[in-house]
Amino acid sequence: MVRAVQQILFIFILIMILAALPKIVSVDAAEGGLNWNLASLPHIYGNFISEVSRGSLGHYQLGSQTRPIAEDIGDNFYTSLKIVLMGVNAAILISLLFGVFISRFRLTKIFGMILNALAVIPDFIIIIISMILAVKIYKATGIRIISLRPDGGALNTWFPTMLVAIAPTLYLFKLVSVKYYQTSGEDYIKTAVAKGMGLNYINFQHVFKNLEPFIKAELVKVISLAIGNLFIIEYIMNVSGITKFVFQSHEVQPIAIGLFAMLFISLIVYLSIRLIFYLFKRGFLYE
Repeated sequence: MVRAVQQILFIFILIMILAALPKIVSVDAAEGGLNWNLASLPHIYGNFISEVSRGSLGHYQLGSQTRPIAEDIGDNFYTSLKIVLMGVNAAILISLLFGVFISRFRLTKIFGMILNALAVIPDFIIIIISMILAVKIYKATGIRIISLRPDGGALNTWFPTMLVAIAPTLYLFKLVSVKYYQTSGEDYIKTAVAKGMGLNYINFQHVFKNLEPFIKAELVKVISLAIGNLFIIEYIMNVSGITKFVFQSHEVQPIAIGLFAMLFISLIVYLSIRLIFYLFKRGFLYE
């Protein structure tokens, strides 16, 4: 219990420091260095806690308008949650499908070669190239697959979701493929094959059971990859997600609220994946 409280307190302080950076750091033009005004941190923390304790999330600047965060955060939170939730779950599904259950087919080898080639390209470059290709497709065929308008609807959701899923898929597919081949050489797998058990049965009842702990151990990193890409994608594609509170304001309150909301999104995605694994094991695997 004490450890959990310490972790929560550490996360709160870290997020507040990140949110307060525009206020506590300034450039000294005369000396060409940075000035750190750490003495203002207690005041910043006090204002944030006071605002929240009054039941208000504060205000943020949207162009020339000053709007309450509480009125806009719901839709933006749902948009970001939907993108990350679908993107991470798609990455896990694709990695397990191609890395385990249909890994013996030639199509999987081609798919693996494509992913290995993409893995050497930085995520930011992949995102930019994908956007350029989408524009080229629109010019050539007239089919619109992306929208850079905040009110683009589905066009401004499915394409960002696909881009968010790229980095987790590249990471997980390589991990699952390596662990699959390692597990396939174990004695209990050879024994199951010698007994004439079907390949699908072996993959479900033996291979997946041994892969699941590795996937669970990497979930935090997988989600962090998706969140990192979400910051880039929402900014350059003008998606009205939770990151707009971080990018469109220099005030502590909206930045802190945006970062706390992003942390909450990560927690929801993590718990949802753990729940899916639990239901999958209860429904398809024999314990």
